[in-house]
Amino acid sequence: MKKYFIKAKKIYTFDHQKSIYDTLLIENNKISDLGNNLIPKDTDIPIIDLSDYIILPGFIDSHVHLTSTAINEILIDLSNFTSIKEIVKALEALRDSLPEGDWIVAKEFDPVNLEEKRNITQEELDKNFPKHPVLIIRKDSHSSIINSLGMKLLDVEIFPENGLIKERDHQIAIGKVYQNIDPSLLVKGLIKTLKKAAEKGITTIHALEGGYTSPPNSPQLLLGLSQYFPIDVIIYYQTTSIKKVKELGLRRIGGCLLVDGSISTLTAAVSEPYLPNQGYGVLFWDMETLSNFIRTAHKEDLQIAFHAVGDRGIDLLVRAYQKVLKEIPKEDHRHRIEHFELPNKEHIKLASQLNLTLSLQPSFLYFWGGEGKLYEQLLGKERAKRIIPLRSILKEEITAGGGSDSSVTPMDPFLGIYSAINHPNEEERITLEEAIKMFTYNGAYIGFIEKEKGSIERNKDADLVILEKNPFEFREKEEILNIKIVATISRGRFVYKDTNLVTNL
Repeated sequence: MKKYFIKAKKIYTFDHQKSIYDTLLIENNKISDLGNNLIPKDTDIPIIDLSDYIILPGFIDSHVHLTSTAINEILIDLSNFTSIKEIVKALEALRDSLPEGDWIVAKEFDPVNLEEKRNITQEELDKNFPKHPVLIIRKDSHSSIINSLGMKLLDVEIFPENGLIKERDHQIAIGKVYQNIDPSLLVKGLIKTLKKAAEKGITTIHALEGGYTSPPNSPQLLLGLSQYFPIDVIIYYQTTSIKKVKELGLRRIGGCLLVDGSISTLTAAVSEPYLPNQGYGVLFWDMETLSNFIRTAHKEDLQIAFHAVGDRGIDLLVRAYQKVLKEIPKEDHRHRIEHFELPNKEHIKLASQLNLTLSLQPSFLYFWGGEGKLYEQLLGKERAKRIIPLRSILKEEITAGGGSDSSVTPMDPFLGIYSAINHPNEEERITLEEAIKMFTYNGAYIGFIEKEKGSIERNKDADLVILEKNPFEFREKEEILNIKIVATISRGRFVYKDTNLVTNL
């Protein structure tokens, strides 16, 4: 339908006035009008009655490794296994169905879930898979385990520790393995991934693509396929080649360009050692090289995004941004920091002063935050309280979008929202409205698309998520985790419908 009314119980617009309506008019994929009791009695315009349901702006996931997530759709999922013995048995079954020399690639390996509480070793992989290369990707997506045959076939200079490879070595390894992925399987994985996103109410994704962690030419692939996607995909090209970005007509460079590593692999650069005395992590750039790259990209009027997790990594990045912005001021650059997990108060203030934007992953707190969990184990109680300090960030009026870092955590905005309002450190919790805004308007703003998306307003894209219940009326926060998506509308088209809940769409 090119033109139709929607009648709802409540429409939370998330405009600047925080308007709430009950009716909207969609015309040519845009919001044409909205208000209360808007439908004329004698209209011949179709009306979709959703008067039992709640409407929010379509969700925006501001940090997704899309092609990597798509590849995960065709890999073996180890997340539900409870022992290394079970994993080996499952991989052996796959081995016996494959020709010798074919890769065995698995995902979501997490020692925390296993009886042994440890990584599978290269020795174990060599013993059970002597004629098949094996790569097992850990849940953090910053590390993996490879067997000796896999090392030999990769024919690259990487340095595993008993098969465990981290950060850039990991990126090089999976990049080489991804070259063997059948493109037709990748396209199927992409469509499946985007349909799953729509089922979660997501209408726009910031896709961080390119570099070792993506299949060859993934930005070009996504650009070529974009007209067939059910939802919108905004590309951040993870390259240091400004020429490549400009040739594709893109406005954004970076994403997970690593300033440092991750906490789970002890490679995020920290100022105090990991517990117990396990080093200070790694910096992949120095100030001169980093600021030179930022300066060049900034001069080309590109939005820049870098991954920085530990306080030393964040410090280096914000100082580099500060140096360049002092030399070449620009008010509305919206340069980004991805993750920003362990900033100190000075970093937060400086990020605010520099008008930097952030892409944060609150669901990290759900999986690894809280008493006795990974952050506390590796950082201690006091530092763990500082992880993703949402209230402190919003207090300094920094615009922070919400993301999943899929496939590290699932694309599920309500999981991120729940995590944000239940921060393990009560002082850093934010309100439900603020958390939803992270995954709607803020996600649009940090991608320069707030004039088209992020709120329900006249002349904006008709991107909507329809909910069975009103999250603002829940008595228990846990109810948010079970909220049902009735339907998702992207650019005026229904891209998901729960047929168990509605039959009139």
